[in-house]
Amino acid sequence: MSNRIEKFELKEFIKRFKELLLDKETNRILIRGYFDDDKLLLVFSCLYDLEEFNKGTVVIGNTTVPYERQFLEKGLREVVPKFNLRDSFNVYEMIINFVQWKRNIDLPFGFDKDFALFHPVQSVLDGKDFPKFCATIKNAKAKKNILITTNDFNNTAEKLYPYIDATLILDTTRVNEVNEEHEKTYKVIQSNLQADHKVLPY
Repeated sequence: MSNRIEKFELKEFIKRFKELLLDKETNRILIRGYFDDDKLLLVFSCLYDLEEFNKGTVVIGNTTVPYERQFLEKGLREVVPKFNLRDSFNVYEMIINFVQWKRNIDLPFGFDKDFALFHPVQSVLDGKDFPKFCATIKNAKAKKNILITTNDFNNTAEKLYPYIDATLILDTTRVNEVNEEHEKTYKVIQSNLQADHKVLPY
């Protein structure tokens, strides 16, 4: 299946993401967007809204467990208990456990999971470990495998396109869409990149 790339504002994003989650032909979904917390919150909210998704794995990238916990708390706006990689616990009434992607380069995993959520993925895209990361993506056997970018201000994430069935870009840049500060932040990002003779990727 070729990668479908679509960009939506909030309501249409939710509608389309849920369609893809329920589409049996779509296995790997890449979520892009400039505001990391929005992506995390909406992904978990959509999974929670669909009764088909109850058990999942968060596949953490080149980060520490405490840092990932802080990332989740900020995005989900609720307390996440302190955890070790071997622990399972509830997030949005779904049973979640955590694995490190480097532990699954050679072995398939997630057969018993409704979803696997790769987060964050950005730091591995430019590194020498990218081919190994792609091997882990191929080994993910959950019903749905979802990758969420962070700091997505360049074209680097396009390296993942050959491994993805669908890409959804979340556009929350307009004022009052999710956060009234987003429009100001977006303009600052634009001007900073322009000063470096760069442009935003979408």
